[in-house]
Amino acid sequence: MRGSAASDSSVWSRLPPELGVAVRPRIPEIARACVDAIAAEIPEYSARFGAGPGRATAIELARRGIERDVDRVGTPALWQADRLAEFRGHGREAFHNGVSREAVQAAVRVSSRVTWRWIADIAREAGLSGDVLYGAAEGMFADVETSMAAVAEGYSAAEAAVSGTGERHRRLLRALLGGRAPADVDGLLAASGLPVPERLAAVAFRALPGAPEFPPGLLPEHVPADPAGDPPAALTPAPDIDLIDLTGLPPGWTAAVGPLVPPVEAPESFRVARRAVDLAARGLLDAPGPVIWCRDHVTTLLLLADEFLVGQLASTTLAPLSGLTGRRREQLAETLLALVRTRGSAPELGRLLDLHPQTIRARLKKLGELFGARLDDPAERLRLELALLAERVLPDQG
Repeated sequence: MRGSAASDSSVWSRLPPELGVAVRPRIPEIARACVDAIAAEIPEYSARFGAGPGRATAIELARRGIERDVDRVGTPALWQADRLAEFRGHGREAFHNGVSREAVQAAVRVSSRVTWRWIADIAREAGLSGDVLYGAAEGMFADVETSMAAVAEGYSAAEAAVSGTGERHRRLLRALLGGRAPADVDGLLAASGLPVPERLAAVAFRALPGAPEFPPGLLPEHVPADPAGDPPAALTPAPDIDLIDLTGLPPGWTAAVGPLVPPVEAPESFRVARRAVDLAARGLLDAPGPVIWCRDHVTTLLLLADEFLVGQLASTTLAPLSGLTGRRREQLAETLLALVRTRGSAPELGRLLDLHPQTIRARLKKLGELFGARLDDPAERLRLELALLAERVLPDQG
């Protein structure tokens, strides 16, 4: 790069100011020609630069770059570090926008070639000598070399930064979800670059066989995430903000968001989220989309925390209904649930269930025969409510 600095001072600064005077009014035309050539010759830029705001932005960037280069004509030897910084920025931006390193370097070559042709034509129109044309060509070729090197540096730096961040995030995920000691968690949070949060929510992912890869861009870069890892997970201190784009998960993907907890309790949040994903896969949790918010399913998650015990609760507590089948059993179970929840009268339960009070009285009489004094015991009513809710979630327990 030091050799490039020398070429900058020994070539551009020695060119006559007349060249800059002749080229400057034509800079907008040159910029448009550069962008058009890039769009035509490099497929990755065709859609970006073909029309619309992307084209206008590209033309403005090209105009400023050409103007800056023309400013070097006939000026004292000053190495413009800002030019290289700008091309490093182009490299970083290309990486983050999904443009290949080869494409952005090709864009530098195309732009330089087009610019040189315009400068050569303008210089000839202005009657400038062949030595001027030769000097301009030498300066342009040196610029191509240094610009491409700067693009590569910026691209590689962005690549390495993301890779490093990704590895730090994966270590953080493994540490937090593995239940590391609080001191270890604090250290890893600091190393991750995340602000140390008071609370975190864990996210569990599930992808069905044959589902597409996890789409890029659905999670912010600052969110530690490894949707395809073991375990497939993410962590966020602001789930309502950071996870808003997860509604765009493709078919076959499900995500469950665990409760917000202190960082040291992240394994518990993840355990709940994984349980929610498993229950959803079995059709036991209803969610309007691919994202399950555990906070909306606390009762079901609690009931099904131990399916064996809840099954035992349902079968033993509701044993008096075992002699009934079909619609008759469903009707009494429906009325029983309304009764233990509200302790309402026959008219009140009738309004709740949209039934005539006389129908409710007949059902209450039958329930009294089956359950007796248990209907007046608060502890028994709680057991009955839990058993009836469990039966709804696990119909095979009835």
